Amino acid sequence: MVYRSRIVFAILLLLSVLFVFHRADLSVAETGLIKPGDKVGIQFTCRFPNGDIAASTSSAVAADSSLRKSAVYLPRPKDDPIEVTVGQSDGKKSFPVFFLDEIIARIAPSIAGMRLGETRTMEIHSERPADIPEKEQFLELSQVRQESKEVRMTKDEYKSRTGKDPEVGADYKKDPLFPYKVTSVSENEVLIRSTLQPGTTIETGFGKGTVSEKGNQMEVVIEVAKGALIRMGPYVGRVSDIQHKMFTIDFGDPFAGEKLSCDVRTETIPENNLSKKEE
Repeated sequence: MVYRSRIVFAILLLLSVLFVFHRADLSVAETGLIKPGDKVGIQFTCRFPNGDIAASTSSAVAADSSLRKSAVYLPRPKDDPIEVTVGQSDGKKSFPVFFLDEIIARIAPSIAGMRLGETRTMEIHSERPADIPEKEQFLELSQVRQESKEVRMTKDEYKSRTGKDPEVGADYKKDPLFPYKVTSVSENEVLIRSTLQPGTTIETGFGKGTVSEKGNQMEVVIEVAKGALIRMGPYVGRVSDIQHKMFTIDFGDPFAGEKLSCDVRTETIPENNLSKKEE
C-alpha cells in the first residue's frame, strides 16, 4: 500500500512539473502575463513633475483642453497602441535621441510581469550619452531672425520649389517664422511678399516673437527664457544659456533632465493594427 502511494505521488509530481513547463511555453495571449520577448501594445500618458503632460497616445487627452500640456507635447495622429518587444534593446542609439522613442524604450522593460489590460503608473528617466562629446550635445541659435520683405522669381523657379504653378493669393513657405503670399504673377516674374505686420507678436517654438521692419527686411526678435523646454521636430531640449542675442539648447538628455511619471496600459490586438515607434 505504501509502495503504491509512492508511485501515485511520483506520477502526480511528474505531471505537475510537466504542467509548469507547459504553462511557461504559453503565449501572453493565453496566460495574460507579459514576459520578456513578448510583443504587446502599450498606451500611455506621461507627465512632467509639475503635472504638465509631456506625451500621450490618447486622442481624448489631446482633445481635453482642461488638461495642461507642456511646450513639448504633440498629439499623435493615431489612437492605437504602440508595439513593443518586452526587454528587447534597439542597440546603439543615434544622437540626438527621439523624445518618443526614449519614452517607449524606458517603458518597455518595466511592463514585464504586468497582465494584459493592466494599467500601472511608473517613473522613467533618461541619461546623457557617454560616447558623444559634450560640445556636440548643444545647439546655438540666434534670437534675432531676418528675412526679405519681398521675394522675386520666375514661374519656372516657383514651380521647381513648390511643385505648383503660381497663383495670386497662394501661400509660400520660405521659413516657418516668415509667412508669404503670392501678390502678383506676370509673364516674367512672380512677386511674393511677407504677410507679417510690424508691431505684432507671433508664437514661435522658442517663445514669443516681436515683429519689426528694418529697411527691406522683416525682423523677429524671440523672447527666449533660460531653462525653457524646447521641441524641435522629434527632439526635446532645454535652453541652457542666453548671451549676446544668442541662445543655446541642450539636447544631451532626451528628457531634458526631467523624470516622467507615466500611466501605462498594456493591450493585445491584431498585429497589423499595432503602431510602430513614431518620430
